[in-house]
Formats: sequence, structure tokens, C-alpha cells
Amino acid sequence: MSFLPLDAPRGQIVATVTGESVVLCPELARAGATAFRLNASHLEPEALRRATETIRASLPDAPIVVDLQGAKLRLGSFAERTVVAGETLRFALAPRTSREVSLPHPEVFAAVAVGDTLSCDDDRLRFKIRAVTPDSLEAAVLQGGPLRPRKGLNVVEHPVELSDLTGADQVRLQAVGDVPGLAFAFSFMKDGRETTWLRSRVPGATVVGKVERAEAIANLTLIDVSTSAVWICRGDLGAQLGMAALAKFVADLTPVALRQPVLMAGQVLEHLTEHSEPTRSEVCHLFDLSRRGYAGIVLSDETAIGRHPVRAVETAAGLLASFRTASAL
Repeated sequence: MSFLPLDAPRGQIVATVTGESVVLCPELARAGATAFRLNASHLEPEALRRATETIRASLPDAPIVVDLQGAKLRLGSFAERTVVAGETLRFALAPRTSREVSLPHPEVFAAVAVGDTLSCDDDRLRFKIRAVTPDSLEAAVLQGGPLRPRKGLNVVEHPVELSDLTGADQVRLQAVGDVPGLAFAFSFMKDGRETTWLRSRVPGATVVGKVERAEAIANLTLIDVSTSAVWICRGDLGAQLGMAALAKFVADLTPVALRQPVLMAGQVLEHLTEHSEPTRSEVCHLFDLSRRGYAGIVLSDETAIGRHPVRAVETAAGLLASFRTASAL
């Protein structure tokens, strides 16, 4: 499978698509997308399988990356609502009322303590824990906004360890394990050993290591040698490290020093989600990524929920091509 060649003329562009927008994949491919990402955490198993089959039917050789939940903690299913600072929320392993927020991770309740901070949705929301039981916790809203189901969750003060794939990931692997040519991205990889968990269920699987926790930085060499590509995912990584430490890590990283291709993910061209053009700051940053040897980028909201996903890919591809031309002069 050659979904991450280092010599792609315009650089790699991984476009995130949803169960509904997979029909756009041929257009996205013509616009310059070199691979397609499906966020398995937002698709039920059967919907995930249908999405992979839809892409395969229209683009038989298209690289497809199924992004697994991995060691990433996520909220469960509930009705979206807005929360405000000072409000008290109750998170529960098995909610009994519509006001409780589903948190289907018993590891969290066992690991957290009063005073710990929960960060949600790439640090857009924050909660301070006030009380904990084995299957629920109460927390005060520190930073409010839209509270949406299935969004990522971090414990700011310390990681919560998982010992194997979540049940949700295992079910999704069973659903798509026989679809040919899939790659699997592993969220919140710690040290590369997670590839063993995956390959014990999908022998020979192509695995992408997502760097989005502090421990992964320390173990970057191990992740590099055990995977087929490395994605630097700045959303959750920024929530864990803090903005200043994130910036320093990104600035210090030399992609070409790693064995595997390195792609940048997380708000690379975020302005394109709602607008027809990127910001000048985004363009300058994208040029820097290209010059420093990143193999490409991962577009998330820009193509998954953006107003003009095809134009977003065209813009990214055009910029990367012009950067490479300029570098050759």
C-alpha cells in the first residue's frame, strides 16, 4: 500500500470525510486528496463499513485511514447542549437521567480525584472535579460552550492508562477487518506497543501513530519504528501540554530525522472550514511545514464539516504545489 509516498508531487493531503460526505471522495481526489480519513469514533460499526465500501466502489485504489479511538477518552452519547461557567455537571458511566453526561470509561472514575481538571473538545471546555464515586463524578464548569457527544476528553493533571483496545474499537475492527487495503490510525498512542494490539486482530495492518500526549513525545523513536507513519495531532496535544509547550515541541521537531513520513494534523487550514481562503498566517505556517520536510497534512474540520470541502483540498494542494516549485528555484 503506497498511501504515504514521500515523493508525492504536491505532498500528502489526507481529507477527513463523514458517512454522508464519502460520496464526495472522487471530487476530493481530483482536487488533490491523496488519502481519506474516517473517524471511527463518530461512526457506528455498520456505517463505518458502508463508508469504506462506498469509497472502494468509486476509488478502488484509494488509501483509506480508519482513525480508531485508541487510548483516547471520549464522552458517550447524549443530547447536545450549551454549558456555562459555574454550572455543575454530573458525568456518569451509565446515565439515569437526560441531564447526566455519558462518560463510558470506568478507568476515568478509578483514576481521577477531587481537584483534577477535565479538558474536553480540544480544550474548548474545562471542568473542575468536585466529587467522585466509582461510576460518576460531579464537576464545575470552568470554561463553557457547546457540549457535544463523542468529543475527546483529557485529565489535565495526569494520563489515564488503557491496557488494550477499547470495546468500541474492537467492534469497529470486526466490522471492517476484511475490507482490503485499510490503514488504521491509533489515537493517543503512548509508545508504539499499541500496534501489537491492532495487529493481533488485523494481521499485517498498516498503522499510523498519532502523537497527541506528552508520553508519546518521550517515546517518539519507539513509535516511529513500530508504525508506518506519524501524525502530529495538535488539538489534544495542545490540551495536554499547554500552548507554549506545544509550540516549542513543533518548532523543535525535525520530521526528516524520523524513519517514517510525518504529517501535521489539527487546524492546519482551519479558516477554510467557514471561509473560501486561508489566513496569511496559515499559509506561512504551511510553507514552513513543507520546507521542513513534513510529508503532508491532515485536514479535519476543513473537509469533514466545512462549507466547501472540495475547495479546501484544492487550496491546500495548490499551495503545496507552489511551495515545492518555489523551493526548486
